Amino acid sequence: MARVVVILTARSSWAKLEPVCRALRLRGQVELQIVACGSALLERYGRVVDVVRSQGYPIAEECWTVVEGSTLLTTVQETGTLAAALGGVLSRLQPAAVVVCADRHEVLAAAQAASYLHLPLVHLQGGERSGSIDDKVRHAVTALADVHCVCTRRAAYAVYGQGVDWLAIQRTGCPSIDLAVEVEAQDDPPVTLDELGGVGAAISLQHPFVLCLQHPVSSEVDDARLQMVTTLEALDRLSVPRLIFWPAEEAGADAMSKAIRTHLVSHPSATYHTKVNLPPRRWLRLVTQAACLVGNSSTGIRECSYLGVPVVNIGQRQAGRERAENVVDVGHHALQIQSAIEQQMETAQYPRSLLYGDGYAGERTAEVLWRLTSTRSP
Repeated sequence: MARVVVILTARSSWAKLEPVCRALRLRGQVELQIVACGSALLERYGRVVDVVRSQGYPIAEECWTVVEGSTLLTTVQETGTLAAALGGVLSRLQPAAVVVCADRHEVLAAAQAASYLHLPLVHLQGGERSGSIDDKVRHAVTALADVHCVCTRRAAYAVYGQGVDWLAIQRTGCPSIDLAVEVEAQDDPPVTLDELGGVGAAISLQHPFVLCLQHPVSSEVDDARLQMVTTLEALDRLSVPRLIFWPAEEAGADAMSKAIRTHLVSHPSATYHTKVNLPPRRWLRLVTQAACLVGNSSTGIRECSYLGVPVVNIGQRQAGRERAENVVDVGHHALQIQSAIEQQMETAQYPRSLLYGDGYAGERTAEVLWRLTSTRSP
């Protein structure tokens, strides 16, 4: 039976990878091995690896390579260290295919390790644009990959424009949309405050609240703290409770996290609640309960396009990425952000968009992997 290794790098990646892993497991035609690394292993980012295990997926290897500091330099150091570590892991496992997702620096390390070992590399979410260094990483991974499972028609043509053989490009859609479809179709129960956990004010999740998730931008690291402060100033002006999720492990994240902590200490009576992480499907259910999603998470661009959730997207992190009509873009200006949120809260829900997928991406990707590995030995 051919072996497929899936590289899990961060909390956001599991929403895209889980539907693929599930489809592979249901097929029973390949041996699935998950290798966890990066912030997926860290408690302060929600220990995504524990979520994976709780869903019944064994972890083949853990690669501990995160460097303390969350700076541009530590990002470079992490990438090099992880490439070396994954080189050893993949050399031992000798998979018939390696799967990586999106555009984080850890993905570049995994792509380099697989490519130099001459292992077939399958890249999910190539051909998109989101600004800053992420675009360079994504395009570099495209150049290293052998098979490309893209989400949109425009992404397919972008990958083709990099000189990739058209037969190596598969328009599967985004697997995270599969979870969004399931959340709606199976009528998942609402997330309660008891389930949510976290810290802060005891807000109601059954009444209007604003959900905020904002990450640093690698080309604007020096502005990360001020950008977060500006968003918090806008949130202060709202009359509804605010739920903030902590930023991802990237250069500038420590500065943003410090800004959040400082703000909460100086506003002890404000209706703020904070949380680190939720399993992907419960995160999406929570998103549907929010009156508006604020920040620069790709959830607002991707899954919320299908769910019809109003989104205020701040700054340049998602610049260039295809959008549905549920997204309003603003700069880092408190009054603009406040106005956009209040405007979006007047719209209960936008029409559903199939821009990023229709709910079958996991199965389509599993079929691509089965065809790729069916003639190879483990």
